[in-house]
Amino acid sequence: MDLMLYTLPMAKIEFIQDALTTSEALRFTNGRFSKSDEKVCREEIVHLYLNDRLLTKLVASPMQYRELGAGFVISEGLAERIDDVTVEGNTIYVYAQQAAESAEYITESSGGSSSGMIRKTIDSTIAIDQREVFTVINEIVSELWEKTGGAHCSVLFSQGELITKSSDVGRHNTVDKVIGYAILNRIDPSSCVLGCTGRQPVGMVSKAINAGIPIIVTKAATTYEGIALAQKAGLTLICRVKDDKFCVYTHPQRVRDLDV
Repeated sequence: MDLMLYTLPMAKIEFIQDALTTSEALRFTNGRFSKSDEKVCREEIVHLYLNDRLLTKLVASPMQYRELGAGFVISEGLAERIDDVTVEGNTIYVYAQQAAESAEYITESSGGSSSGMIRKTIDSTIAIDQREVFTVINEIVSELWEKTGGAHCSVLFSQGELITKSSDVGRHNTVDKVIGYAILNRIDPSSCVLGCTGRQPVGMVSKAINAGIPIIVTKAATTYEGIALAQKAGLTLICRVKDDKFCVYTHPQRVRDLDV
């Protein structure tokens, strides 16, 4: 990718007012019911076009659409760079020199849309230590989740610094959004660590690989197929991070000070 690494402030994630609404509910607290106005997430059907042709439809939180569109095209291996992104309502238009034809998209267990195909392998020498694993996980808390309990979150770190954070009702979308932020701001993904709240099956792992991100850190689990893909493509997959524990499933050479 024709990218340069810049030192950037953390992205302002959330115009979260667009992704929030309220709903009446009966809240049960301390043995009693009471009427309550509860904050809940909104979800919209988004039409994504690549070079003026409909590529796919996504269910997403209505914010960071530019990042979502750019990130989806990169993370699915359809282009190496983005020329332009425009948004009209719930329609995203991405323009790029297409490097590959779109594959059949599979709706995964979380409702995310992904082909699960990879277009490259990882060749990066960056590494993190045990402390940095927990630093990444500690940042995976978003205002949208705190208000609703209904959103996933992804973060992107580079050179030990938090670059951006994104939240969405779909875990796949959060990954696309942070990847899109990096691409639109000319940050080299091969220098980055991706942190996620979501499980890491093939469709999630493939997104990081296609973007060139060498390390995934998640508090959730993975699958056998996700591990196999990460191993084959050269990606370091670190899962089930909790308290003082985590599991390194693939390519442990990127984790410093392993005592095994």
